[in-house]
Amino acid sequence: MGELIAELGGTAIGVHHVCQRAGISRRTFYELYVDRDAGLLDTLAVAQDRVLGCVTDAVAAVGADWEDRAVAATRALVGTLCADRVLGYLCVVAPLAAGEAALALRRATIDEIGGLLGEPPRLAVPGEEVLAAALGGVWELLRRHLTEGTSESDVTAAAIYGLLTPFVGRRRAVVRASALGHPATFVARWTPSDVGTEDLGLLVTELTRQTLEFLEGHPGATNVAVARAVDVRHESQMSRHLARLHREGVVERRREGRTNAWRLTARGQEAVRSVRSARELGGEGA
Repeated sequence: MGELIAELGGTAIGVHHVCQRAGISRRTFYELYVDRDAGLLDTLAVAQDRVLGCVTDAVAAVGADWEDRAVAATRALVGTLCADRVLGYLCVVAPLAAGEAALALRRATIDEIGGLLGEPPRLAVPGEEVLAAALGGVWELLRRHLTEGTSESDVTAAAIYGLLTPFVGRRRAVVRASALGHPATFVARWTPSDVGTEDLGLLVTELTRQTLEFLEGHPGATNVAVARAVDVRHESQMSRHLARLHREGVVERRREGRTNAWRLTARGQEAVRSVRSARELGGEGA
């Protein structure tokens, strides 16, 4: 359904399109969903959750400063959605024509990203409303990129500037928007490269890369050991991070007494090799 939405738009596809692309019968489809809209909403929810996971990891890796977290979240968001056109359409474009429930998902994602940043600097006007407006502007920049082909680097710089300016001023925002360097997000496609597999791809943030590379050399490491290695200070953040990687199938957990012992799965080992290969081809952080 994600592929079809990116190709044809959400309003143009029917159940028969989805069944044909997925290689299933209509009967199977209706055993899963009451109608096309239910399947579409489920697809949008999965996409929003993937992006939130990526942004959560990026924010957790930079500490508590609001400005640093805002920059990290913006770079992760733009880098992820620009690199994966299907995921970008599902999160940014498709909800605009998919009804109130889809728009509610979109609003919830924007609100949750705002919450991940922490308390913004104080303003003379309601800061939460200003933050929501600024994040909504980022979504509009992403929509233009996906539908009109604007430059990703321009989108990232403009998004950082637009998000920071109300809170830190134009001069500081220009400095942060101009010092982008290489994005700290590695992204595999939403859909697999080999037709017929069930692998839906993996969003690999800088925090995920560090975690996987540490576990590659330290199989059986505990939550605490991993947290110290990647400099995550809050135990709850590390627990959520490892649980997300577990759901993605890149790490597995074994209980040793009261502690967890984590190690890479075969998919996790492949992710490490893929990211390492990408960095070697494109340079550090490419």
